[in-house]
Amino acid sequence: MKIRFDQEKLVMWATDVLKKASMPEEDAKTTATILVKADLRGIETHGLARLPIYVERIQKGGINPKPDFKILKETPATTLIDADSAMGQVAGKFAMSKAIEKAKSTSVGISSVRNGNHFGIVAHYLEMAINNNMFGIATTNTSPLLAPFGGKKAVLGTNPIAFGFPGGEYHPIILDMASSVTSRGRIKIAQLNNEKIPLSWAVDERGIPTDDPNEALKGALLPFGAHKGYGLAVIGDILSSVLSGAGFLLQTGELYSEPTKPQNLGFFMMAVKLESFIDKNEFSQRITEFIKTIKESPKAEGTKEIFMPGEIEYIREVDNEKEGAPLGENVVKGLKDLGSSIGVEFNLEPKN
Repeated sequence: MKIRFDQEKLVMWATDVLKKASMPEEDAKTTATILVKADLRGIETHGLARLPIYVERIQKGGINPKPDFKILKETPATTLIDADSAMGQVAGKFAMSKAIEKAKSTSVGISSVRNGNHFGIVAHYLEMAINNNMFGIATTNTSPLLAPFGGKKAVLGTNPIAFGFPGGEYHPIILDMASSVTSRGRIKIAQLNNEKIPLSWAVDERGIPTDDPNEALKGALLPFGAHKGYGLAVIGDILSSVLSGAGFLLQTGELYSEPTKPQNLGFFMMAVKLESFIDKNEFSQRITEFIKTIKESPKAEGTKEIFMPGEIEYIREVDNEKEGAPLGENVVKGLKDLGSSIGVEFNLEPKN
């Protein structure tokens, strides 16, 4: 059962928690906003469920709440950033802001980041580009969770790769996909709920597919599409970490089990000015026609509507902004425990 809360109050509460954990108010609000946005979009694995581990990592040194960003190398179109073990959402916003700033004058801006931490949903950073009449590309590596195709050990991260475009008269098109069949967060939720998982999600320590989330968490996630997802994970790691000087593969810190260790993740963010290719009004007309043609194409039996990438999440977000952000009972319990431990009580009244 989901419990709904006013999203603005959730952002305020999470901001206060992060401030109590020594983050500056602006950075705390940035992080809280992106976490709540994930819950609004139905991506609960990247929402407020992550707040307790973020706070623990701040308290134990894995995240630097007051980073000093350093520009290590810069050209008219590119920026190499040392994020100083910042909260991932704060570093991600800074990196995409720099890419957008570059793209305004050079048509293309690219930020490469080292010494980052888990930065939540990629969609938020792509929306920053979209809101500036640009399209965006972003990827990050993660701690090792994924077995390479044919392997049994978690060597690669799930390394999401994402693309975002304005949608004209429709919602923006945002493809935000990890290279794994599912996330480790979904497996942890199945573990909490004592549920089995599909055999296609993960392997145990022997490399054998398992439906037991406990065994899966000891083993490794599987790439989607076999060799295809594996290939994308490799490319995501090269763009994010090899290029930036961040940790790669087994060099990165684990989010949950190593709270004292900075993850040293890498980010790659690109913003491209649409008007460098096409008038923005013409693009809007063409992308509207493009989307309309797909959505009005013949539907398979039993299909009521054809959705574009990211559309379902946008619809959820709009609905949940009216109804309240949905949080699972276990997430709410975790937030209450966190609030009590840090001195910012979670006393928000549910909307339902």
